Amino acid sequence: MSKQQVDLIVHSASELVTVSGDSPKIGSELSNIGIIRNGAFAVNKGSFFAVGSTDNVLDKYESDNTISAKGRAVMPGFVDPHTHIVFGGDRSREFEIRLTGASYEEIMESGGGIVSSVKMTREATVEELKQSSTTRLRNMISHGTTSVEIKSGYGLDVETEVKMLKVAGTVAEECGVTYKRTFLGAHAIPDGTGRKEYINLVKGEMLDACQPHADYIDVFCDRGVFTNDETRGIISSANMPSRLHVDELADTGGAKLASELKAISADHLIQASDDGFKALAESGTVATFLPGTSFYLGKPFARARKAIESGCIVALATDRNPGSCTIESMQFIIGLACKFLKMTPKEAIVASTINSAYSLGISDRVGSIEIGKQADFIVLKDSSYRMIPYEFAQNHVESVYIKGKEITWDR
Repeated sequence: MSKQQVDLIVHSASELVTVSGDSPKIGSELSNIGIIRNGAFAVNKGSFFAVGSTDNVLDKYESDNTISAKGRAVMPGFVDPHTHIVFGGDRSREFEIRLTGASYEEIMESGGGIVSSVKMTREATVEELKQSSTTRLRNMISHGTTSVEIKSGYGLDVETEVKMLKVAGTVAEECGVTYKRTFLGAHAIPDGTGRKEYINLVKGEMLDACQPHADYIDVFCDRGVFTNDETRGIISSANMPSRLHVDELADTGGAKLASELKAISADHLIQASDDGFKALAESGTVATFLPGTSFYLGKPFARARKAIESGCIVALATDRNPGSCTIESMQFIIGLACKFLKMTPKEAIVASTINSAYSLGISDRVGSIEIGKQADFIVLKDSSYRMIPYEFAQNHVESVYIKGKEITWDR
């Protein structure tokens, strides 16, 4: 019996971590990562064509491009559902000031924080933004990220917000990742603009200009930023799905508001209440945790265990941004989630792949190794996924594949 020719075969993986099954995974299913020992798969036309044991796959398929993953684990590429990678300049000076004891809120009140990034982003040319954003995204890819969400929010005027969203699309397309873009005009109130005036701008002209370039709308709903009522008004004015920054700085009832507004995702949740997690579980709004921000700012960590016990859909993200988290590696985030959010390695893997993909509405295409899905996967240098959180300050990725093609630029 002749074998079927395919574009690529990967075989003999010590652990083929498929994360297959229902999407999203909640409760006990968070620990179901679908490991196949001595696993293999065939790829054809950019998609997984067959998945199973090495003997089974090699008996039925052949390819001119065959890779032995003996002694190494293979798993889906990471999906990062909350990033701010398009911005101008850096805030290294602010980082130094914070180390002397200034809080994030104090820095914002003195003209630093988001407002300082706004100034540098407005001054940056399109080419400068493309270059810096490409560098960041390529580093994320080199650490295993193959799908990403990118927000605006450092323009706070119509022209720059549109510029950021366009750059995000261009950079993601050129890097080959699956991506979603989020309009975050309601990130802060810019200097020299009245509060009511700016909110009306966000709800009107800015939204009209940015909506064609965005998949979602977001609001930084928290103490000292945008109130629940302001957030409700902004989200209600937009005919598009929402993702919300909530309950990071204080429990303002943001998680419950996100549930009420039927937001796709509620992110941060450091100060979220038990009732907030219950509301998220009941509404199906994804609870997205960003432990890198707590780590970077020296703040408390969110209660991910409570969210899991409450029945929430749980996802993880880097929150890569210029001021409160410069981490670009989802591997590092998985390590933090295990150590500080009290998640198990299996739970963290699910939250970084299929559940994150679900939060972006792309779990039918990416986030797991299953027949028919896009062949985005990573080959680790190690024999087990457990090495990722165990040695979480290292890059465990040996090679990255998107749509069955290895990413070969200098990583």
